[in-house]
Amino acid sequence: MDEKKAGSDAFEWAYDHYIKDDPERVASFKTEMARLEIAQRIYDIRTKLALTREQLAEISGLGVSVIEALEEANYEDPLDEPIGLINKAFRKWVKNVIVPAAQLKPAEYSVEVAPG
Repeated sequence: MDEKKAGSDAFEWAYDHYIKDDPERVASFKTEMARLEIAQRIYDIRTKLALTREQLAEISGLGVSVIEALEEANYEDPLDEPIGLINKAFRKWVKNVIVPAAQLKPAEYSVEVAPG
């Protein structure tokens, strides 16, 4: 596997046997890992700000079911629009929040609390 070691020997074994030699599976794995990173980032920021999913939906203009799907990495549509709306909503409290997955690698995501 690239960059960092997997969390367990079983995971590494499964990756090595079922994913690594298939370029299509590697691409799919990387896409899913990026979705998981985005899901975790949304959840972390939302909970740090003590917002409910309903409150985030209201201030972002998205539906609660969209917020839920994003946080559970189950959102199947393109991410650019909902991530843009969530970024806009979060920018009231934080800067440099979430960016479209197509533009950055997960290791490049950052969150900084805005002054004030």
